[in-house]
Amino acid sequence: MSTEIIPPSELSKFLSFYDSHKQETWDEETSFLQLLAWIEDRQTTQKMQERICQPGEIILREDEPGDVFYVIRSGNAVIIKGDIQTATVLGFRGMGDALGEMALLENLPRSATVIALNLVSLWSLSRAMFYQFLGENHPSFSLDLMNMLSSRIRKSDEERRRGYTREKEQVVALETLSRQATHDPLTGLFNRRYLDQILYGEIAHARQNGSLVGILMADVDHFKKINDTYGHKAGDLMLQAVGDLMKSCVRSADIVCRYGGEEFVIVMPGASAPTVSKCAEEIRSKFQSLHVKFEDQEIYATISLGGAIYPLHGSNVDEVFVHADRAMYQAKQNGRNRVVIFPIESASKNIE
Repeated sequence: MSTEIIPPSELSKFLSFYDSHKQETWDEETSFLQLLAWIEDRQTTQKMQERICQPGEIILREDEPGDVFYVIRSGNAVIIKGDIQTATVLGFRGMGDALGEMALLENLPRSATVIALNLVSLWSLSRAMFYQFLGENHPSFSLDLMNMLSSRIRKSDEERRRGYTREKEQVVALETLSRQATHDPLTGLFNRRYLDQILYGEIAHARQNGSLVGILMADVDHFKKINDTYGHKAGDLMLQAVGDLMKSCVRSADIVCRYGGEEFVIVMPGASAPTVSKCAEEIRSKFQSLHVKFEDQEIYATISLGGAIYPLHGSNVDEVFVHADRAMYQAKQNGRNRVVIFPIESASKNIE
């Protein structure tokens, strides 16, 4: 049998887990201790096979076949699920505990990986030898031992379920952290950090394929007045309404971001100037008709939007973004509640 030892750093990690959980032991251990004592008493005549495992040695590996049943003579072991580096710890075993009983009784592959935490001595029993012991021993002991094995299987199933639950919780936590890093918590839209991450990639992709990218910038008109008049809670409701409205007006490929405050940016891959203009006008028109309910009042506002198209209005991200911002500013200067697409001739002059 080839010996496989895990890296010292991984062993140290499992030992740390063990130190904080070693108080957790099986409540029902009498039968296995009796079996251990029986083996110790008969090992000279029965020619029992002892296995010595070094610290960090893999005793059993998940999914491997096997009909060997181990009883721990001394030492401690950890039971894990999954890869060594990202494993979920299911539990620990010590003197008198059994290893491999599920594979023995159910004739299934190993359900988990078992690793020696320190120097571990094991008695090894084959399937045939195990049932021989049951036949030679008193029936009441055999019944107790089989009941104990069944109980261990149920508890192992519970350990696996707890392990899977912990894994799911970890996945949810990571997904939550990932979402917090890329989404605005108030509106649920992508945030400025995400916009900075994807915008250069969208422009590079368009440059490579000879396609267009539309950029829309939007700003809620007189938003400060809403906050001053009705309070920030009302302002938050208004921003949420803007976000929901924008998502309902854009295409599935478009990316809606809250840029900051009452400003929003929409990235529209493959969109021509007429497509960008049509989308902006739909948002403007619908938002003008939208009334947000707050307490016993209805609040309404308007929105100004400016658009620019790569490469018509700039040869790189910064130029197109600046021109979209200037177009939005022009919409404000022209009286607000309107859409302005940056003119191609102005872009040409700026490039020259």
